[in-house]
Amino acid sequence: MRINPAIQLRSLQADQLEEFVDDWLAQRYKDYHSHELWRGTGDLGRDVTGYLTERRMEGPWDNYQCKQLNVSLSETAAFVELGKIFMHSAAGAYSLPRRYFFVAPRGVARNVRQLVAHPERFRQAFLDRWDEDIAGRLVQGQTVLLTTEISAKIRAFDFTQIGWFDALRLINDTASGPAMVKWFNQDPGRSPRGVVPEQIQPDESSYIGQLLRLYVERGPGSFPNVAAALADPAFGTHLRDQRTRFFDSVAFDRFYRDSTPPDYLVTFKDEIYHGVVETHGETHPDGLAKLSRVMTQAAILQPSGILGRHAGPQVKQGTCHQFANEGRLPWHR
Repeated sequence: MRINPAIQLRSLQADQLEEFVDDWLAQRYKDYHSHELWRGTGDLGRDVTGYLTERRMEGPWDNYQCKQLNVSLSETAAFVELGKIFMHSAAGAYSLPRRYFFVAPRGVARNVRQLVAHPERFRQAFLDRWDEDIAGRLVQGQTVLLTTEISAKIRAFDFTQIGWFDALRLINDTASGPAMVKWFNQDPGRSPRGVVPEQIQPDESSYIGQLLRLYVERGPGSFPNVAAALADPAFGTHLRDQRTRFFDSVAFDRFYRDSTPPDYLVTFKDEIYHGVVETHGETHPDGLAKLSRVMTQAAILQPSGILGRHAGPQVKQGTCHQFANEGRLPWHR
């Protein structure tokens, strides 16, 4: 019986939650140029930061404050965590973030949700309650007064850019898929089948050119272009099958590149390569005989892990055409 992923997220240790969020941001490459995990006493109110440009903290950035608690994040705790940002920014440690997110697997208290939903009310509450709820909780053994500089930072910050993630919001974000696989062995499911376009695409021209050479080698006839091969009664079906395999492998790669950690697909391809390279290197009557033996061998391979479980014969065979495309395992002798 599989454990609910939300429960698994809530069971992480505090430092593990920060690492999970860092892995999550690694997949949000459309949102961020880079990201950084901060650790220890010198984090200055930052747990994980996402940078929009190569200037990192000297440019626009977002802060993800992780709070792994046994209860939902309270109003006072939210004030204190956000107060650290205003305090350190006023001291010149960094500019204000563009956005600020609480990452609390057990959620945030109702009052926090109400404040997030009413940005100007949130700002005013921050100013009104600094002395009572925030000043004595920012630095141990000290009282941090609401200085003119801190007040200016509070007034300058865009409170509409405060948000929160609980466990459900995290796991429902599509970018969290690879982190869920890495941390909880979550199965992303089976990839879709490939769609074979009618016209030959640039990314398949290399292995198809090699196939045409094999058809000429086997004979009879000449095949100056793909149309000639597709019209041939002996090789037309063969060529269509190879294109189906290739595009199934392309769809497989695209799906798991987005839904699993990067090393999963690398490992899968390495296992396919090492599973067929000896067969590819054997002596064969001709190139088509070589291709047939490699395809037979690829179909029966059983790669490890989640990707191996979901890779059908045509995906493993199509991966071999990718190797031919790259010149790693060419079909022509």
